Amino acid sequence: MVARDRTIETLIERLNRLPGIGPKSAERLAFHLLKIDRDEALQLARAIEAVRAAVRTCSVCFNLDASDPCSVCADDTRDRTLLLVVEDPRELARFEDVGFTGIYHVLQGRMSQFESIGPDDLTTSALLKRVQQEPPAEVCLATNPDLEGEGTARVLAERLQPLGVKVTRLARGLPAGSSISQVSSSILADAIEGRRTL
Repeated sequence: MVARDRTIETLIERLNRLPGIGPKSAERLAFHLLKIDRDEALQLARAIEAVRAAVRTCSVCFNLDASDPCSVCADDTRDRTLLLVVEDPRELARFEDVGFTGIYHVLQGRMSQFESIGPDDLTTSALLKRVQQEPPAEVCLATNPDLEGEGTARVLAERLQPLGVKVTRLARGLPAGSSISQVSSSILADAIEGRRTL
């Protein structure tokens, strides 16, 4: 068997580190990048470089944006009485798509016993501090309706209760075990409307 060039192997290894990309997909992507026009491949490299240079984490809500505070936190027209807690910035974007007008807090993940991720590995302390300093009327926990998401919501609810804020959860219109980033906009909009107290 003829060994592949080390630079190709390195590219495959790097692509294989991306979430949801296994060894075969990484190999397919690597050879696709070698097959396409050189300028097109370099545009991808430049886009990655540009986004890494421009995008940062918002110091208020932990969203990803080119500015700090992010465009949502800087928007004075947002309803600051309703704080929606999401797992990651992709979910924030989904709620924006369905017209949510409140403010957000991004946990940057969720609790997972399997991955040894506890509440202190998330932005939990920043959330609690934020709620203490500028208490909203309601904090809605919009974590995914699966085992880890439910566990994360329970722990957050326990920590938020002593602060005297109303804590709610998205309505059960979301199918159990599903991912917020994959459900339809109408289901997501219904889930916001039908949120319930925890």
